[in-house]
Amino acid sequence: MKTQLALILTLLLGVNTSLNAQEASRTYHKNIYVELLGSSLLAGANFDMRLRSNRIDGIGFRAGIGGLPSSMFKYSSLDVGVVTFPLELNNVVGKNRNSFISGIGILPAYATASGTHNGDLIQEDGFGLLGGFFNLGYRLQPKRNGGFMMQATWNPIILNGHGLRLGWIGLGFGIGFK
Repeated sequence: MKTQLALILTLLLGVNTSLNAQEASRTYHKNIYVELLGSSLLAGANFDMRLRSNRIDGIGFRAGIGGLPSSMFKYSSLDVGVVTFPLELNNVVGKNRNSFISGIGILPAYATASGTHNGDLIQEDGFGLLGGFFNLGYRLQPKRNGGFMMQATWNPIILNGHGLRLGWIGLGFGIGFK
């Protein structure tokens, strides 16, 4: 798990560093925010960036980390913990502070389970694809040099083996910058 997390963080930092090394007049709008509920499940932290320079709208991506602690999710007499890594391709429509955001993503996850089930001691963990998700909502973001951003999104989720679920409303709060 530590190796996979280090790889994801290195990738994110590498993308940001390589983009910063480009021509000084080319800046890419970015947001760093925490999300409650939404596609991270209970809570998460996210990095979001537009792929066209000098724009606060258009196509972009989001990468994050979130999940559920084992103390919150019980299945029978098992403690189950889930760490999610939402990856999303999204689009922001609106050249001003108020925008519509839509996206589609996948939800890789690392899960652990420990306890007893039918009298057997269980101690398992693993990495896999929990499912996919959609993202539709409103985003308020800084138009220029940085500042407060927030968003409210509806996040229908497709869980492996369980189909489409209506999901819930996610709230995000953070900072936007170039």
